[in-house]
Amino acid sequence: MFSVPPAIRAQRYETCKACKYFKASTHSCGTLVIGRKLTDEELAEAEENNLVTYYRKKTRLCGCFLPEKTKHSLFRCPVNKWGYYRLNEEEAAELAKFIKELPTDGKLSALTVRMAADWVYKMTGRRVSCASCNAKMILSYLKNEAGLIED
Repeated sequence: MFSVPPAIRAQRYETCKACKYFKASTHSCGTLVIGRKLTDEELAEAEENNLVTYYRKKTRLCGCFLPEKTKHSLFRCPVNKWGYYRLNEEEAAELAKFIKELPTDGKLSALTVRMAADWVYKMTGRRVSCASCNAKMILSYLKNEAGLIED
């Protein structure tokens, strides 16, 4: 549910590949740490190698396998070359308008449910299986993303 659209993922990964900290042999940000078991010595060495100064600021590279990390909206680049994925202002306003125009009686047409599922696809790059069965979850996710969750 927290995946980014494929185009965003590709853009992030290309940014990573162009970065001086990218390790082509492991497709990682600095020394690969995640995805394999390290001895205590290897872990200490990786942590030391992954501590860098970037624009006068000490930063720890993540050591992540980037083809996987770039797919997720909740992750960001440790040196801020790309951040968490969020809708732009125009998209967020369009989504908020869509949500506010939903029927208040909770009865959604098949078209409305399909449109909501299309929003999820636009935001995550994943299709929702059986949108009508998952309508409540889809709308909850969209309201959360738009910052319109009612308490």
